[in-house]
Amino acid sequence: MKKDTFDVQGLYSQNVIPMWYIIQVYVGFEDAVRKNFDLKLQNVPELKEKIKEIFIPTKKVIKINKKGEKIEKQVKIYPGYIYINCTLDKEIGYIVQNTPYVSKIAGTGDYAVPLEDGYIEKLKIKLLQDDELPTQTDFADYRIGTEVLIIDGPFKDMKGKICGLDAVNSRVSVLLTIFERESTVEIDFSEIKKIN
Repeated sequence: MKKDTFDVQGLYSQNVIPMWYIIQVYVGFEDAVRKNFDLKLQNVPELKEKIKEIFIPTKKVIKINKKGEKIEKQVKIYPGYIYINCTLDKEIGYIVQNTPYVSKIAGTGDYAVPLEDGYIEKLKIKLLQDDELPTQTDFADYRIGTEVLIIDGPFKDMKGKICGLDAVNSRVSVLLTIFERESTVEIDFSEIKKIN
């Protein structure tokens, strides 16, 4: 068995150093899983030596409601996944696998593999920087034909023109050139920046 891995079939690592792992959970139940872990930590204080932190990455976005008002909210970056910093031994493996709304500990095949050192720290720094970016103004500054730069998501750093606006759902349609063909993609309003 590889070192620093956890076999969900019953073979456990002898690793005694807390490491970060990804837990796959039912989408929409991330907070419920964290609350469940928090309750277990309160009821069994000894677990705090093994479970150091539960982390659910979120970012701040500006939504526009039906009245045209801007509402700031935190949204999950990776719905269906949470991160746990723990010593993944037999006890913790059993607790995680038997927590409501948990699907599995993510890994390769039957093995849960820890994340590389520094990954979570870098992610936290990036999320802090994203929250400090100036927030978008409102839809009034954007029209059909407005040139924009996509600042997040799979089309990040691409430029295009707005070809549709959905203020109710805070979405925009952007015309991009992908592989020398024009394509329309629908993205969140928070993922674009106007090109002056």
